[in-house]
Amino acid sequence: MVERRQVLLAGLALMALAKAADARAERRVRIGVARDADAELLAAAQATALQDGVRIEPVRFANGTQAGAALAAGRVDASIAQHAPALARTQGSALIAVVHTVTYPTGLYSRTAARLAELPAGSTVALPAEAEGQGRALLLMHHYGLIRLDTAAGLQPRLADIRANPRHLKFQRLVQARLAGALAGTTLVALPFDAAAAAGLSPARDAIGMEDARVPFANVLAVRAQDRQAPWVAATVRSLHSDPVKRVILTRFNDSVRRPW
Repeated sequence: MVERRQVLLAGLALMALAKAADARAERRVRIGVARDADAELLAAAQATALQDGVRIEPVRFANGTQAGAALAAGRVDASIAQHAPALARTQGSALIAVVHTVTYPTGLYSRTAARLAELPAGSTVALPAEAEGQGRALLLMHHYGLIRLDTAAGLQPRLADIRANPRHLKFQRLVQARLAGALAGTTLVALPFDAAAAAGLSPARDAIGMEDARVPFANVLAVRAQDRQAPWVAATVRSLHSDPVKRVILTRFNDSVRRPW
């Protein structure tokens, strides 16, 4: 009896040691996020990452710039809080984009027009005042044929880059906090994803025009350049592109958060 008890205790001890070894083998990966949606995507990716020995830990920041700065300083291991152009502007070559994650689309909203084709000549369009949001809005309008931009304008065009305005649209620039309120008296409003969400609007449901998933502004998984070939990076990529993440994008966000991969 004593011998059986000793064997049982020894077995339990070995199991505990194995469990401790497994825990030590897990690679904790701290990933910067700037939206609740970012954190939800990481939560969906967690089970797949654990299969590869990676435990994902989201670290919240006020915005993508702060997340990128924390990554460059080594306070987190990766970030999914920025798109590639913003990452390049703020961090240069210190950080690299590994893969796309999701797109948070800018949309065109109206309370008077059900389709962009119904937009009356001379309509007023409210645009974000800040550079990136304004550029995305103008590129979206160019995509739908509402305006034509100078081909040399790049990813941040300005009103001065408009080369054709066949409907004689008028433009009003507003800070992001005032954009949703402009829907009451403006024919068309370009709303970044966060401004729309704050107003209870969903791009796939409420916008009459929205960015495609594969625009240049799709968010990316960013890491420090020296970590690009680290095994945990490949494991994190697999988890972010896993079936559970696809399901969350489809069922939780209903195509208002878009998948560019």
